[in-house]
Amino acid sequence: MQWSDDKVTPGVPIQYEVVETDADLIDIKELLRTIWRRRGVIIGSVLFISSIALLFTLQLTPRYTASALLTLQTRNESVVDIQAVMSGLSADASVIRTELDVISSRRLIGKLVDKLQLTKDPEFNAALREKNPLALALNPKTYLSHDWLLALGIVTEDEALLTEAERAALEQAAVVDQVTEALSTSNPKLSYTIRIGFESESAAKAALLTNTLAELYLTDQLEAKFEATQRATDWLSERIGDLKERVLTAENAVQAFREQNEIIQSGNQGTVGEQQLAELNVQLITAQTNLAEAEARYSQVQAQVGRRNSAASLGEVLKSPLIQRLGEQEAEVRRKQAEISKRYGPRHPDTVNINAELSDIRAKIAEEVSKVTNSVENEVRVSRARVTTLSQKLEELKRESTGVEKARVQLRELEREAESGRVLLETFLSRFKETSNQNDLQQADARIISKAETPVESSFPKTRLILAVALVLSLMVGLGLAFLLEALDNGYRALEHLQKINKIKGLGMIPRLTNLKLKGSKPFQYALNKPTSAYSESLRSVYTSLMFGHPGDSKPKTILVTSSLPGEGKTTFCLSLALLLARAGNLRVLYIEADLRRANVGKAMAELDATKPSLSQYLVETGHRWQDCLVTDKTSALDIILARGKIDNPQALLQSDKMRSLLREASEQYDLIIIDTPPLLAVSDAVVLSHVVDAVVFVVKWESTARDAVRNALDLLRKAGAPLGGAVLTQVDIKKHAYYGYGDYASYYGRYGDYYAN
Repeated sequence: MQWSDDKVTPGVPIQYEVVETDADLIDIKELLRTIWRRRGVIIGSVLFISSIALLFTLQLTPRYTASALLTLQTRNESVVDIQAVMSGLSADASVIRTELDVISSRRLIGKLVDKLQLTKDPEFNAALREKNPLALALNPKTYLSHDWLLALGIVTEDEALLTEAERAALEQAAVVDQVTEALSTSNPKLSYTIRIGFESESAAKAALLTNTLAELYLTDQLEAKFEATQRATDWLSERIGDLKERVLTAENAVQAFREQNEIIQSGNQGTVGEQQLAELNVQLITAQTNLAEAEARYSQVQAQVGRRNSAASLGEVLKSPLIQRLGEQEAEVRRKQAEISKRYGPRHPDTVNINAELSDIRAKIAEEVSKVTNSVENEVRVSRARVTTLSQKLEELKRESTGVEKARVQLRELEREAESGRVLLETFLSRFKETSNQNDLQQADARIISKAETPVESSFPKTRLILAVALVLSLMVGLGLAFLLEALDNGYRALEHLQKINKIKGLGMIPRLTNLKLKGSKPFQYALNKPTSAYSESLRSVYTSLMFGHPGDSKPKTILVTSSLPGEGKTTFCLSLALLLARAGNLRVLYIEADLRRANVGKAMAELDATKPSLSQYLVETGHRWQDCLVTDKTSALDIILARGKIDNPQALLQSDKMRSLLREASEQYDLIIIDTPPLLAVSDAVVLSHVVDAVVFVVKWESTARDAVRNALDLLRKAGAPLGGAVLTQVDIKKHAYYGYGDYASYYGRYGDYYAN
């Protein structure tokens, strides 16, 4: 934030232009200063909450947690290739979740309670714990009779009628609940492992509970498989007995039906009738084939009969060895015949002899052909007779086979029933043998890969974590309280705050004088007695800021000092500054007490001449000059115009021509005029006088004056067009101000005490 100062002209308001910078948006330093200012609250919150957390932690009973790690068997070990009655576990997430539920089931926890006799352990059985005297005193059951308890409804009739066994069962259920609360099961992500943990007041007991439950879980898996296998074996044994009776009955029925219907089975070839029918059918087909061949040959022979050459050339004829030889002889004779006929002619005896020989051979051939023809005809008759006989026999067998087939339909049904019974019996027998052998091959679907060890450190309470959380929480609470107190802080502790919020220039800060320093004197007397003290130097600093804090040769000569509320040190500031400047001797200073309602300067400075007219008398009465009202302090040579007594309508007097004349004439004779006026929010006298002065100095009491009061008072001055010269923080506690760490010049008063003579 910056101020742009224009040249000061008497009677013209001083304008300060406020220029916003990035520091107005985010001020990290101010946040750090706030934390530093409220460090006591923060440290106190941290110490208080951390101490409470530590005490609470020390009061808690330490508990120990032991954990074991199991893994599910996703790879089954197959000693023999048989199917198990109860299959192994799959790696599905729902299966793992189910196993976690099995481990934490009341059935398995009940086994753990029974095995370790936890009903006798006071940690899990509340009935065995030592009763708190206060709890016993507050419990109506300790001093009221049973009838009264029933009447009041504290005990029900059902509870009163419980047997010992029922009470033991309720006690067992309560212990199971306590053990279940101490148990924790989990499945690490992306794994087939199961973590089992128990929390107990005893480290050894926690490890014992964990390992025992893990062993019970594995044993429970084996028992489940043994029970399933045993149930399957018993059921198979009973079923096999029934199947044996059914198979025997079915086989007897098949054999009886065979005997009754004379169905004789010949190995794998079927019945005897079927074999005969098949053989006869083959013979008939062969005979029909032979008949067809014989008839074909006979037809061919008949077609060639009478045609000698053709008949002799038949295939059946040519097959005869005799005809073959005669044919060869005929060919030879015909060759000789041709040679002789060519040589001797047709009438030669040799020719006649050779012709006779040829005729004889041909006659033999014709005779032999006739025999072959008769043989083929005879073969046809024999083949036809054989076909007829076989056909008749086949028809008889078919008629017999029809009756047998009807009987075989029922036989096949009986055989199928017997066969299905045998197959089912063999299957059950095979499964029975496999199941019986599984009793020695059963293994659990999980195994322990890490047993629980006795823990060394307690798992509860986690002191370090609790203290760390308490530390962080307390720090947050402390910071919250610090910023809350800062937000609720309604006063001003630094000029920077006053400047930012109210857009007014800060002239300086006046330290508060303690009784130890004053030693019974007044603050203005201290300023005169200690001209080089921090108090005096702060007054000079304010004057310097007011006079030389802006460019230009003309400086404010008439200064009006006011405040928003009474008691802010306005009069003390005015009087101390006036006395100090007058004592220096280089300025002629006039102090005017313009508070016509509460005149206190005369009482504070009793050594002043009380016979001189007051400001009130000068403004009301005639015949007095303002010079007649002057009272001079002998120590500092300060001229003072006092305001004694009370008058009516002081505002009219302050804005009268005589008042204006006083200020105008006095400004010609004095170098500096300081006018002490009443508070703005009490009366508006200062507003009236603000139009006839060069600058208005606004006094704010450090840490006390409410911000709303300051804002409202400054609004009155701005609306009236008053020449605001700046603001001064009075009665500043230097030690507290330095402790808050604002970093302004007032914070260094104590550090550089060598420069001051306090």
